[in-house]
Amino acid sequence: MAPSTILTEDDMHDKQKVKPSAGDIPTQDNFFEDVHFLGDKDGKVVIRSPPKFASVDDERAYKKRHLAAAFRVFARQGFDEGVAGHISLRDPENPEHFWINPLSKHFSQIRVSDLVLVNEKGEVLPGGGQYPINGPAFAIHSEIHKARPDVNAACHAHSVYGKAFSCFGRPIEPLYQDALRFYNDLSVYNAYGGTVISTEEGRRIAEALGPKNRSIILRNHGIITCGGTVDEAAFLFIALDRCCHSQLLANAAAGPGWEKIYIDEETAVMTHKKSGNPSKMWLAFQPYYDQVAAETPEVFD
Repeated sequence: MAPSTILTEDDMHDKQKVKPSAGDIPTQDNFFEDVHFLGDKDGKVVIRSPPKFASVDDERAYKKRHLAAAFRVFARQGFDEGVAGHISLRDPENPEHFWINPLSKHFSQIRVSDLVLVNEKGEVLPGGGQYPINGPAFAIHSEIHKARPDVNAACHAHSVYGKAFSCFGRPIEPLYQDALRFYNDLSVYNAYGGTVISTEEGRRIAEALGPKNRSIILRNHGIITCGGTVDEAAFLFIALDRCCHSQLLANAAAGPGWEKIYIDEETAVMTHKKSGNPSKMWLAFQPYYDQVAAETPEVFD
């Protein structure tokens, strides 16, 4: 079973930046109820899961490490483009405040110490990096965090396939298993009035996202994904951009008259529940996190 000692990621990443494993950190009870895995007969071989935290400081440190790593992952995925793109993380102690990347800092160079803490007015606060932030980022993310208390992290970037598919103003079709992560869990914001410069536009985007969906396609703009953890939101972004790519390929292949075969409603709903649940999204991000931790440990500075 899970060990009783509480370990923080300060312990796990000390000096050699050891990456977490099932034996390193205590697990959250029942986190993987819907995940099918095989272990040993005694139940000692288990899937790693988010730790239980001894203090809010430990929780903040853990989440900031995963936020910084998410930017490095996005860089590796090619999601960076100039000053466009941002990931926000709600502060665990002050839920009206959130952490975000500084303006004009390349995703591949972001470290924990660079992360900026802002309040609900967009004012940079002490305790984080003292850098300016992207105005449109605040306009969008602040309204999403305000409208959705369940959303602790939100990702937006001008990824190639996300913005290419966004010009159709349509959701992803249920054509293949991976697309079902977004079945009845994807909104479309069918308006575009230029660069977002006001929180009013951000409010409309949050309204279009709705009370439950975790992802939204912004027509003629790009995509946004959300989650209870930054891991969930970041993996959903990777997955949605790839689904946009696959959808474009399927549409192109259908041009000669090939008929697309859609997955039926019952199967789509069942598969979404199994393949799109938050615990699986958290777990799916960990290999990306591990790669960043192993190859660029300075991200945690």
